[in-house]
Amino acid sequence: MATTKRIILFNATSTEKRAALLENGKLVELVVERPDQYRILGNIYRGRVTAILPGIQSAFIDVGLEQAAFLHVSDVDPTLLLDVADNRIERYTDRGARSKRKHFVKVPIEEVLEKGQDVLVQILKEPIGNKSPKVTTQLSLAGRFLVLVPDSDFIGISKKTSDRIEKKRLKQIISRYKPEGVGFIVRTIGLKVTEQDLIHEMKSLIDQWRKAQRQALSGKGPKRILKECSITTQVIRDLFSEDVAEVHVDSKEDYNEILAYLKTGSSELCKRVKLYNKHLPLFDKFGIEHDVEKSLKRKVWIRHGGYLYFDHAEALLAIDVNTGRNVGKKDLEETIFETNMEAAREICRQLRLRDIGGLIVVDFIDMKKTENKRRLEREMRSLLTKDSTAVSCTGLSKFGLMEITRKRVRPGLQELFTDVCHSCNGLGRVFNPATVTGRIDRFLSRTNLRQESKNLILSVSPSVASFIQKDNNHILMELNKSHKLSLTIQINENLDQDEFELYDQRSNQAITDKYSS
Repeated sequence: MATTKRIILFNATSTEKRAALLENGKLVELVVERPDQYRILGNIYRGRVTAILPGIQSAFIDVGLEQAAFLHVSDVDPTLLLDVADNRIERYTDRGARSKRKHFVKVPIEEVLEKGQDVLVQILKEPIGNKSPKVTTQLSLAGRFLVLVPDSDFIGISKKTSDRIEKKRLKQIISRYKPEGVGFIVRTIGLKVTEQDLIHEMKSLIDQWRKAQRQALSGKGPKRILKECSITTQVIRDLFSEDVAEVHVDSKEDYNEILAYLKTGSSELCKRVKLYNKHLPLFDKFGIEHDVEKSLKRKVWIRHGGYLYFDHAEALLAIDVNTGRNVGKKDLEETIFETNMEAAREICRQLRLRDIGGLIVVDFIDMKKTENKRRLEREMRSLLTKDSTAVSCTGLSKFGLMEITRKRVRPGLQELFTDVCHSCNGLGRVFNPATVTGRIDRFLSRTNLRQESKNLILSVSPSVASFIQKDNNHILMELNKSHKLSLTIQINENLDQDEFELYDQRSNQAITDKYSS
């Protein structure tokens, strides 16, 4: 199998910071942060319970943000909230201390929390649209090699290794140096570092946790206890490993931040970090600015003329695969199979690039051969393993559909870069001139505007005005005749196509809102 060349780029301006991950020259991940949209994922807060909703087994927590945070009972660990001697609940099973957090007995949320109670919570999912941020009481502190788990003696090892001897060695190192009441999980990148690196990071994470505990006990009311590291450090922490060949940074401040972070545990990687100071913008230098611009397009072309359609609904994303201009050189089945395989590669790339979460349904082109279907399923599963976000997929249904679920923890690029269209309210389409004219006709029918004045100005967009005035004002004359009015058309460039306004010609007073329901 050919090796994948990975490069990380950091671009910083006064309006935003961007980090990009390239694999073999192609953009596969993009992280964006703006001054007015700082990321809060991973932040720890001291919050106060403002409402308990037994009907949905949830609570709302005031953590000092614009929206109260949402806490579901499945994210509440009773061992972190109540005295062990409390006899209202059976605390946990007999599997031992290391399993307390994994096997605690579920209890109704109204028996675990009470209104006005202070709790420590961590942001599990950032606010998306009108949805509140989601939080958990099961805290964790991520480092480069390790994850600290408070109030637990659990020691875990990344699932990326199946070497029992190595797992045993790592567990012995952790258990030898960790204090009681604190657990650790060794991350994938931590499998390849020295014992000294692990010990150094253990001490650093423990110091962070003790500082957070002191913060939690000081003062009153909701407040932030621990802030996740900056976007620059986060990307380096989570993505920069031995398989990344180069890191290019166009900001001296970010460059120094990266070097300072790496020197604490991965100093040998510092030589791969390069400060970019050429006149040509960094993303242009690597030819990916065009990819960034295409990351929100509905239509995405793939090799040999096929294309994909990305259609967002409220609860899912539908992806439609089409052969397009790909007429193939062999039989139809081979052409379809080739298009589906190319589509699979582009779909997995786009999921990462657009940071799409939730349920995704892919409508592949139907194939007849069972072996081709199985090969496509294997290819999708193999490609999805490259995704650092939790993701899984089903097999193909008899209709050629595949369901994919991808963990959603922050707004995707669509939510970050775009707003809902005020004209179409998110439909992506607007009423055509004929439909708008029909709406005007019905509006005039249900309102007795002759009481206002017979002489009215009808203000509409240029396209609607053109439609009403075509054929020597035939439609306009019909409106005047049926409603016994004298309408004068006024073109308003500022109106959207599906909007219209009516004014009294004498007073020039707007009268549309008065009769709008």
